[in-house]
Amino acid sequence: MDFRIGSVNFDNVKIPLLWGKKAILSHSSGVLSVIDLSGEVADPQIVADEPWDEIEYTEKEDGFIVYENDIQSYFYSPARKIFRDLTGRLPECELGKDFTRIGTNKISGGMVSGFGVGIGVSESGFFMGGPVPEGLASLKL
Repeated sequence: MDFRIGSVNFDNVKIPLLWGKKAILSHSSGVLSVIDLSGEVADPQIVADEPWDEIEYTEKEDGFIVYENDIQSYFYSPARKIFRDLTGRLPECELGKDFTRIGTNKISGGMVSGFGVGIGVSESGFFMGGPVPEGLASLKL
């Protein structure tokens, strides 16, 4: 699939941004969707910048907090395109129009092509271009 998130183009990539065990996908209009891949089945959490019907969430500031197992998991601001892990394990991601910020690191422009994962973010850092990690639910679009 082909995606554009911020200033990065993803060509023939299965998951453009893997934030922990969540696939972040973009739509042509610029809105984002988040699919949780941690279980046996891929579960949508955010679809087109809106919380999916079956998740627990609360509104906060210019976005919302998504709960998993009654615990605050992450905050997402559709207006600012910011993802903040509320468990403290993953670096914050900002998907700006001219850059992608992961923690304090910025990526501006570029293309990732032909990989399972375009940008992968984990507790220990991030990578560009790599295979889809084992143990994740299959993402079918």
